[in-house]
Amino acid sequence: MIRRILILLLFSTCLFRASMAQTIADTRKATLSVNATATVTDNLQMLTIRNIDLIAPLVEENMILVSPMRSPFAGMFKIIGNPNARIRITFLQRETLVESNEGIGEVKAEYNLSAAFEDLQIQSTLLDLGEANVVLSKKGLLFVWLGANLDLSAALPGVYQSEFTIELEYI
Repeated sequence: MIRRILILLLFSTCLFRASMAQTIADTRKATLSVNATATVTDNLQMLTIRNIDLIAPLVEENMILVSPMRSPFAGMFKIIGNPNARIRITFLQRETLVESNEGIGEVKAEYNLSAAFEDLQIQSTLLDLGEANVVLSKKGLLFVWLGANLDLSAALPGVYQSEFTIELEYI
């Protein structure tokens, strides 16, 4: 019997908040944030080790790029479950964030995950399809890194919010 675990990751403040690092003559700013909550049942758990940091990375040609495999700014999670168990990870891959107050600006977001048995980000495998079947380690662990590509070309000053959803289930 497949036990479904829905994980909506809630970081007490927000998963990420970014200021427009572009050079804008009138010093207008925009803020991005992603909120989530977590519900854990059975013995499959997901712990937040590090939140994604979108303030430190540089903005290059209206893009914020955080690689899940290489960037020290990537978010990091630890999945704990049954040793050698097969699980399915499903996540929101793309979305458009609309400015919350005026609704006139938008940020296109593409999320990427990578995973590894050990806490070795550089050796992690990219999970770029929005869904992946993976096996937990002999210790019942899997480390996951969250990266994002944010297109700011249509962003205007304001507040942008979203919820990033990851679903875990035994298969």
